[in-house]
Amino acid sequence: MLLPSVRRLHLSVKRKVLFIRLDKIGDLICTLPADQVLDENFYDITWVVQKGLGLVVDLGAKKRKYFELDKATPKKSARRLKELLKLLAPDLVISFQCPWWVNFELYLADVPIRAGRRSQWHSFLFLNHAIRQKRSRAEKHELEYNLDLVYHTLNPKQTKLFHYFEITKPSNTEVLKKYNLSENKYVVVHPGMQGSALNWPQAEYIKYIYHLIAQGHHVVVTGTDQDEYYLSEIKKEFFSSQHISWLQSQLNLKELVQVLAYAEWVVAPSTGVAHLAASVGSPVKAIFSPLRAQHPLRWSPRGPHVEILMLDENSLKLEGFY
Repeated sequence: MLLPSVRRLHLSVKRKVLFIRLDKIGDLICTLPADQVLDENFYDITWVVQKGLGLVVDLGAKKRKYFELDKATPKKSARRLKELLKLLAPDLVISFQCPWWVNFELYLADVPIRAGRRSQWHSFLFLNHAIRQKRSRAEKHELEYNLDLVYHTLNPKQTKLFHYFEITKPSNTEVLKKYNLSENKYVVVHPGMQGSALNWPQAEYIKYIYHLIAQGHHVVVTGTDQDEYYLSEIKKEFFSSQHISWLQSQLNLKELVQVLAYAEWVVAPSTGVAHLAASVGSPVKAIFSPLRAQHPLRWSPRGPHVEILMLDENSLKLEGFY
C-alpha cells in the first residue's frame, strides 16, 4: 500500500499524451475536439499539426499546446520530431493521420503506446496499439472515427463532449471597416477547394450570385491563389461589380474568420472554410457530393447553424436551392 504522501505524488503525475494530425484545415478541425473526452487533471496533451495550421489551433475557444511539422520537408521534420519526443517523453501517442516517417520515429523513440489507425503498411510495422477502421465507407463522422481511436487507447471515463471545434466569435471587426462591410449585411461565397470532392460548377455559382444581388444582398467572394481554377469564370463576370467585394488572397486566417463570423450566411463546398464558418457559429450552406467517400455523413462541417446541400451526382446541380 502506498504511503499517503507517495499516493498523492502518484495521483498528481499526468500521463503525457501526443496527438498527431498532419493534414488540411477541415481534417484538423474534425480531429481537435477528440481531446475533450480526456480530463486534463490526468492528461497532459500536446498536438502535432501541419506547418502553418497552429494558427487554426489558436483560434479554438479551448486552448491547446502544439508543435508544427512540415510534411514537405521530411528529413528536417523527422529530426525535429526526434527532438520533440526526447523533450516530451510521451507515455502514448495517437497518430490520427501522418506519413510513414512519423510512425517510424515513434518506433525508434520506443514510445510505450503507439496508437492509430491500422491501414497503410507503416501502421502495421511501427504502431503497437492500432485498430482497423473502414473510413472509406463513411458510416459516421470523421470526429467519431477519431474518438474511436481515443476510446480504444485510453478508455476515458469523462463523457462530456463538445461536438465541434468551437471558435469564439471575434470582437475585432477592423477588417470589415477596411473593406466597407457592415455586420450581417453580406453573404460570403467561397467556391474554391482543394479538389478532394465534387464541387458546384462555376456557372451555377454565377447564377446564385446574380440571385443574391437581385434579392438585395451584397456578396463577398473569398479564396486564395490556389483557388483560381474555381474562380476564373466568376471573376470575369463580377470582378468590377459594385455589388461584390472581391477578397481573393486579401485576407489572412484571422481576418478570414472575422469576415465569416459577421456574414449573413456562408456558402462553400467541402473545404476548410466551411468548417471555419461553422466553428465560429455562422449559418453555413455547405455543398456536398453524394459519393460515399466524400459524403457529408463523414465530412460535414459541425456547428450550431449548418445546412447541407447535396449535389446531383450527374448534373452537379442543387435542385430547389434558390
